[in-house]
Amino acid sequence: MTQAMKLAGFPTPDEIRFSIQALVAEDDLEQAADIAEHGLSAYPESEGVLAISSLVAVVRQEWDQAVVLLERLIAMQGDNASEFTRNMYERALTCSGKSPSPSRQDPA
Repeated sequence: MTQAMKLAGFPTPDEIRFSIQALVAEDDLEQAADIAEHGLSAYPESEGVLAISSLVAVVRQEWDQAVVLLERLIAMQGDNASEFTRNMYERALTCSGKSPSPSRQDPA
């Protein structure tokens, strides 16, 4: 967590998401992952925090973590899960050495 975040008190889910986006844009993936971890601890049911955290895991090629986070996101969003999210899930499965379901069934 950055010093500015500590001084301002714990941020909201939107502030976490924006901070992570800025850090990724600056190619500071380690700090982005650290904030994502804190955000997930504080707001485990936040779709925004979960979505950006899963993207950080994909960018860092942390495939097993990406699979877990994307499964949670798809389960949370249900039928509203986007095609992009489903594609990232399939990519993470493949890259982690697991095979995507041929029928593209959602994770259980």
